[in-house]
Amino acid sequence: MPFSFRKAPLVAAIALATTAPLSYAQRLEEVIVTAQKRAESLQDVPISVSAIQGDKIQQAGITNMAALADYVPNLQIAEGTVDTSIYLRGMGSGNNAAFEQSVGMYIDGIYMGRGRQYRSPFVDIERVEVLRGPQGTLFGKNTVAGAVNVTTASPDVGDEFSGSISGAVEDNDGYIVEGYISGSVTDNMAMRLAFKTSENDGTFDNTYLGEDELNVEDTLFRFTTVWQPTDNLDVNFKYSHSDYERTGAPSTTKRFLSPEQREVDVPNRSSFAEAAYVLTDQFYPEIAQQSQKEFVTFKDNNFGVDRKTVGIGSGPDGSENTTDNVVLKLDYQMGDFLLTSITGYSAYDYVDAVDVDWLPLQFIDRGDDQEFEQFSQEFRITSPGGEFFDYVAGVYYEQSDLEFDRRVTIDSAMDGLFQFAPANAFVPSLPDGLTAGDLGVQSLAQFIGITLGADYRGGQLGRDHHYQLDSDSWAVFGQGTFNISDTFRLTLGLRYTEESKEVISQQTLFDDIGGIGVPNNDPTLIAIQAGSFNTYIYDYKEDRDTDKWLPAANLQWDVGDDSMLYISLSQGFKSGGFSAADDGEPGGLTGGQLPGPDDPAVFTTPNDDFEFEDEEVDALEIGGKHTLLDGGMTLNWAYFYTEYDNLQTSVFKGVGFGVTNAASTTVQGIEIDAMWQATDDMRLGANVAWLDAEFEDFVDAPCTAKQVDFEALCGSPGSVTNNDLSGQSTPYAPEYSAALFFDYSHMMSGGMEFFAGGEINYKDEFTSTGDNDPFDLIESYSKTNLRLGLRGDAWEVMAYGRNIFDEEVFNNSFDTPVLAGSHSVVMDEGAVFGLRGRYSF
Repeated sequence: MPFSFRKAPLVAAIALATTAPLSYAQRLEEVIVTAQKRAESLQDVPISVSAIQGDKIQQAGITNMAALADYVPNLQIAEGTVDTSIYLRGMGSGNNAAFEQSVGMYIDGIYMGRGRQYRSPFVDIERVEVLRGPQGTLFGKNTVAGAVNVTTASPDVGDEFSGSISGAVEDNDGYIVEGYISGSVTDNMAMRLAFKTSENDGTFDNTYLGEDELNVEDTLFRFTTVWQPTDNLDVNFKYSHSDYERTGAPSTTKRFLSPEQREVDVPNRSSFAEAAYVLTDQFYPEIAQQSQKEFVTFKDNNFGVDRKTVGIGSGPDGSENTTDNVVLKLDYQMGDFLLTSITGYSAYDYVDAVDVDWLPLQFIDRGDDQEFEQFSQEFRITSPGGEFFDYVAGVYYEQSDLEFDRRVTIDSAMDGLFQFAPANAFVPSLPDGLTAGDLGVQSLAQFIGITLGADYRGGQLGRDHHYQLDSDSWAVFGQGTFNISDTFRLTLGLRYTEESKEVISQQTLFDDIGGIGVPNNDPTLIAIQAGSFNTYIYDYKEDRDTDKWLPAANLQWDVGDDSMLYISLSQGFKSGGFSAADDGEPGGLTGGQLPGPDDPAVFTTPNDDFEFEDEEVDALEIGGKHTLLDGGMTLNWAYFYTEYDNLQTSVFKGVGFGVTNAASTTVQGIEIDAMWQATDDMRLGANVAWLDAEFEDFVDAPCTAKQVDFEALCGSPGSVTNNDLSGQSTPYAPEYSAALFFDYSHMMSGGMEFFAGGEINYKDEFTSTGDNDPFDLIESYSKTNLRLGLRGDAWEVMAYGRNIFDEEVFNNSFDTPVLAGSHSVVMDEGAVFGLRGRYSF
């Protein structure tokens, strides 16, 4: 991408801002947000906020949070096969099931802190607000990078029944049907039912299985009741339920090392890596060519050699997810004051089966069965606006339970192929032409057993991990604004939080001799798991407590009638916890060390990496919001400087993610949003962000695969090598990101309206891993969307395209498990074209 394009949105914004105001009857509609827990104009809120209205979400075909990220400066949401990565201003939580997110999401006032909750599809949305920067005072813990505030549509008491239904078909054999019906059922009660169902029949081409991959089915409904029993009491109840089912995954090995390159990059690779390489070379030599094709996967998805029968794990690569959310909000007008109660219940469960070797071999499967439940209660008082002192204050309580069972299964026989492997690949002194089968060896585990002096006949082996985390937290908070004069306002905020966590993390080993899933303490099995996969038998029980004060201050200055400048200082924190990674040595051992005769059969003391510390942040932001051209244009900007201490980071370890705390990180940048109602028919917009996010001090960062191959204990105490990332970029932090968009509508004869719209979204290159391996650099890309159609009073038809130039985009890139030196990617969808119709009544 040429450098000139990077500057295009900034140039456009400056050009719009300096356009001579000749005569502008066109005015932009006022945008109302609740970023400060009260309804305010976006232009009056001293926070860097992007607000996307429900109409825009519907028209642009923004289906979920990942799609919304293209429209918000400095927001990155990457859905992986296992986890979802959410980053804002270059800060996020990475992949670990124990992590809560650095970007807190709130749906109708209820906190959704888990990455999986970001996957729920959009339906009947009123507005999405993205608040950048720490939001600790009003939104609380785990908003160190920002917050996403989602408001769903509610009915209005007194309105007659109305509704809408729309249907779309797409060229990936997909369809989308959604709609709502809303209206009053009595004089003081109204109800609304919204629903959505969608399906696609494959976005990518799996050339190994000879079929389309990534088949997705989504169903969601939300029921809302608004009851106003008196003039000063409003009761809003919402219940939503969603089901999500995915078959296949948008992931594949993209860099498969040639035999010559292996000797250069990873000459000391493990026996399991060598077996996978040798057998892939022998039986699937086309992988090198297939891996370079766009939108192509080349993997078995647990179907093995016959490509029809699942031979490992609980099923084919896929995911089944269910979520339930309940919200009860009471607003009571007590004189001029508003009392608010928000009671929330959130739950999800999912079952995953993931082919985590990303190869055409039947090799490694990871199965997760996770459940999560959360209850929360907030009481809040809001003073009337427009006084000398305006304030919001409240108390908050939250209790959550996370529990999952994970099984990682390794087929060391590789569906019967290992017997054909050349024996001298593992014992170099053996002659050429001799296979493992010639020696009576059917699996790599058996081969390793022989080297250990044991007659071990295991083929499939694995580990079962049980993890349970119970969390309780409470907080008291307040934020007050002193209206010092008509043009100056000082806002001070403070929140106090206490949180406690208790964890149980247990692991057993098994093989197909004793039975899949049956705990087995066979010494050879223990030695193979420890030496090859850094996996042990353990039973950890730990707890921790945290308490924090979170202050904030903001000064606003109205410059004339249509401009406002502000400066803010704030602090935030994300609570520590306990890693959910299942691989990792216990306390007292180094990575890969075999347990000795004096070690316990079940380890009860974890290593230092098991518990990660609180992440803390100090932030400065200076910004301005300007309404120009007699209301025809808005131009908002912000400069921010942020320092993080004990940044929680994750790194891929085998088939899971480990955790470490980076010493310190600094982030600074500039964000600009511009919107211009150019004519009665045309609205133009642009946003641009510059970001400089780097590790300030991170000398013990996770090592790359090449470094670990050179020294197995790279970065450990006593090692001679390390991966010093001090001064280097943090993950998901593109230096530049930008978007240009337009919306056009024109009335035609006969009462019909022609409309069109489109966006160009650009992201600069960025790294997506905790070790900053250059092979995992995501190249810069742009995606272009376009739509046009006709509408009447009650109907609409629209043709649309997403990523119309079919650019291949990677969400993330990472080390292929076990296959040292090779790398796999998760891909975004290519070009999708569709036709939609809608009828309203």
